[in-house]
Amino acid sequence: MAQLSRREFLQWSTGGIAAAALSDWVFFRKMVGAGSDEGEKLYYHACHICDCNCGMVYQLQNGRIVEMRGNPADKLGSAGKLCVKGYSTPRLYHDPCRLSHPLRRTNPRKGRDEDPAWKIITWEEAFELVGEQFRRVYDRYGPEAILLFARPKPWDTHLWYSIGTPNQLCHVDTCYINHEIAGMAVCGQRIWGWDFSKAKYILGFGYDQVGKSKNIHQREFMEARRNGARIVIFDPRLSETAQKADLWVPIRPGTDAAALLALIHVIVHEGLYDKQFVETYTVGLDKLKDHVAKYTPQWAQAICDVPAQTLAQIAREFATTRPATLAYHKRDAGGPVFMNSFQTAHAMVILQALVGSLDRPGGLFFPRKPKLPSIQKVYGLSYPDFHGKPRFDDPENLTPLAYKAKKAGFSTAADAILNDTNPRVALFHKYNTTSFPNPQHLEEALKRLDFIVNVDMYLTELGMYADVILPENLWIENGGLTVRTYQAARPQVLLDEGAPRLKDTKSYGEIVNGILAAMKLYDFAVDPKKLKAAQWAALGLDEDKLRKTGGVFDSGDPFRPSEQFKTPSGKIELYSTVLEKAGHSPMPEWVEPAARPTPEYPYYIVTHHLPWMRMLKNANDPILKDLQCENKAHIHPSLARKLGVKDKDLVWVESPVGRIKLKVAITEGIRPDTIMTEHGFGIWAKGRCRGFGWGQNEGEILPDRTLAEMKRWKQHAAGRGVGICDTTVRITRA
Repeated sequence: MAQLSRREFLQWSTGGIAAAALSDWVFFRKMVGAGSDEGEKLYYHACHICDCNCGMVYQLQNGRIVEMRGNPADKLGSAGKLCVKGYSTPRLYHDPCRLSHPLRRTNPRKGRDEDPAWKIITWEEAFELVGEQFRRVYDRYGPEAILLFARPKPWDTHLWYSIGTPNQLCHVDTCYINHEIAGMAVCGQRIWGWDFSKAKYILGFGYDQVGKSKNIHQREFMEARRNGARIVIFDPRLSETAQKADLWVPIRPGTDAAALLALIHVIVHEGLYDKQFVETYTVGLDKLKDHVAKYTPQWAQAICDVPAQTLAQIAREFATTRPATLAYHKRDAGGPVFMNSFQTAHAMVILQALVGSLDRPGGLFFPRKPKLPSIQKVYGLSYPDFHGKPRFDDPENLTPLAYKAKKAGFSTAADAILNDTNPRVALFHKYNTTSFPNPQHLEEALKRLDFIVNVDMYLTELGMYADVILPENLWIENGGLTVRTYQAARPQVLLDEGAPRLKDTKSYGEIVNGILAAMKLYDFAVDPKKLKAAQWAALGLDEDKLRKTGGVFDSGDPFRPSEQFKTPSGKIELYSTVLEKAGHSPMPEWVEPAARPTPEYPYYIVTHHLPWMRMLKNANDPILKDLQCENKAHIHPSLARKLGVKDKDLVWVESPVGRIKLKVAITEGIRPDTIMTEHGFGIWAKGRCRGFGWGQNEGEILPDRTLAEMKRWKQHAAGRGVGICDTTVRITRA
């Protein structure tokens, strides 16, 4: 493999915006090893490192990926350029640290200091062992004794529905669930697309997808900036996105809902809303107007530490500069960050509706996806009826809207397991302990489970507590098709042409079918090939046709704004009857976050995801790891002077749940009362041999929740968000 100097790589990749510019074909020939262009076949695939699913083109030579680039035919996706994460694919594909065979634990003791004493076994032995353990509790205690920690993707959902357990647990209560539930409650649909390039005004609260190197977000955002859109970002720190804004507003952490309510107050009471849109497509304006009467900019100023005149000015600009849009996604202020973040997400949807750009050009919109036949329909399956059965982690059904969306569970998982008296077995699909806040609490809970199956590509921290590890292949080794979800202004499908499998691994569909057959649930162990054939047929496509269009099917359908909404009223509900019926606040309210600074813990903590990292999927990439070897405690100069520390000095950052040791990084771009550190470090399991031992896991100072806490938050936490940064910390010299 040709060598690339660190200096060369940094010239191309340092920072969020530069990372997305990594697109030069010659550069990547040098990075992965140049091959001959003569007679070499190009293969198409969608990148699955993140859910943008950018189209890529790659070339194989002697079983190696020797060239890779963005697919220029993917006009709404990569547009010929991948982000830095996508370009890590060849190194992931050839990573010698990936698992090669199924493993069985031979040491029954579990803990960070315990050697599992792994034994390599065959797939037949692995499936037999998993089948025996799962079937044992299935027969004796019922399907609910099986816990499935997995996203509701098709094969995960098929396993879940085939077993018939109500206990599916998903990470999105630490991610985007608040945004999803707010959109569904107010509009009847998930809001999952944006049209930044046509926007004249972009307003963000903690939004930093540009800095996280989300290719699609990044490109459209920068196009809007080039087109002269005014950009305003509220954030306690000067993020990469805030650096590109016209105005950075360093808001006090956890108070974004108050600022949004003040903006809504100004727009409604000054009559600045889009009257035609609001009168035609919404209901509940009168109730909303009365509700926000008390939420004036003067009221919000004391809470947010933002001048009232600034809030009023932004509200007037946002309402009168059309089209205007909010930029939000995942771990921003309306995500899982604070226990009041659902109120923030709810207010965001209402604000978008008031300015008339919800599912309209220049605004946010609902995804347009082609309808593909489900596994159940293709195979004519009749799943067992488990709906209505109580979940082990929420027997009182506190957040029914989250369960209806098939997404909840990380917030109270450890507490539920530790207080459970029933035998349980569990499967974790690509989830690690580092996916959870307060992982030390989860690790204690894992010891209580009777049997754990871990499906992953690496031996991770979670894997160190597993009884069996089933090695999944890398996504680029799978073939078929990918339906674009993000930025789906119109239906799009991408061709996936799988690279050769390099190890004794299986696709997740194969693993699911192996487990079901081993459990003697033979009716549900289906042939994945039939599903792919049915999906191709439903689209009226095949691989040859898709190849001729450059690996991308784009319907070309014109964007048609929604005229009807999937709510009980058929309109956008500014007063949500869906939330009211479920026992939650029907309109966004100001609610104090769960934690405030105290003399013992006087500072806020916020986190950041580096542009080249995604859920630790590429944590074993030696080049990307070398860009930043450890996370740091980013603090304001005034705090540094108070502590008597300088850059690179070591400090302890401690919360009520744990403490970590970090080096100081002093910056003017953060509030004096706030500390920031990066996610994606602190790997202690040696299976990811290149990522081991770098930095600290900031999750060890972030809280999870108990069921008792969630009961107290029932009215205001409809999305069941965990409030991962809703704690305060102290910082001391180490």
